[in-house]
Amino acid sequence: PKSGRQSYSTGARIAMLLFFALLPHLAAAFLGSSAAIPAIPIGDGVELPFVSLGTGSGQHGDVANATALWIGAGGLGIDTAFIYGDEGKIATGIASTGTPASSLFITTKIPCGTYVRAYADILSNIAQLRVRKVDLTLIHFPQCFSSGSIAETWRALEDAKAAGFTRAIGLSNFGREEIDELAKSAKLWPPAINQCSLSVGYHDDVTMAHCDKLGIGYMAYSPLCGGPNGSSCRHGSVLSIPQVQSIAAAHKVSAAQVALKWIVQQGRPLATSVWRGGGQQKK
Repeated sequence: PKSGRQSYSTGARIAMLLFFALLPHLAAAFLGSSAAIPAIPIGDGVELPFVSLGTGSGQHGDVANATALWIGAGGLGIDTAFIYGDEGKIATGIASTGTPASSLFITTKIPCGTYVRAYADILSNIAQLRVRKVDLTLIHFPQCFSSGSIAETWRALEDAKAAGFTRAIGLSNFGREEIDELAKSAKLWPPAINQCSLSVGYHDDVTMAHCDKLGIGYMAYSPLCGGPNGSSCRHGSVLSIPQVQSIAAAHKVSAAQVALKWIVQQGRPLATSVWRGGGQQKK
């Protein structure tokens, strides 16, 4: 149908714009060239691409196309979560490219719960993604919204890793005290990654320093805080920060490029999203 062709065309422009805008800045920051996006080692021989396509910030029905276009443009990292409910669409997007899922890097996140619930969520993720295993599984939040505990959920991740369902395990949105509390009961330590909100406008320096001290990688989400409208951060859009705009103008680049370069220059990988909503926006 005509509407499908229009959606795909718009999606192509957005996904390719994002990838090729990021590629020179990510690669040049670490390799001095634009040959490829580098990766960061996160333990046990696992390497996480410095940029992943996040699927949880408004792509919704276009996730399959966005995934396919991201892969077609050369992207390898895909970042999803159990609560996003988009695993099937990601699987469809991957299949449409003919690219083996094993050649990609898939990160997923599960909610805190009981051991049984958490392990079931891990298996559900894998089944819906149509893969035998994922590369990185994170506890999405340090709070349980029903029964269970962080300790139980972490034990489920540990067992999933031992069973070969995930290559690495980690955390998301954990602060210093929550990390230290989990360390008391964890068998596998340290976590590979702590994925948190990180941008020019917001950075939890205390938690970042603590993660660095413990050997936990610190990964950014919401690096642009929802683009122009600042929809994904309480402190508003990164793109409207005067200093960011000034530096961008001085170097004849976009404010988004300055904000992303600020993160990768610190050696922090990131997940970012693209979508349609009142125009073309980036997160």
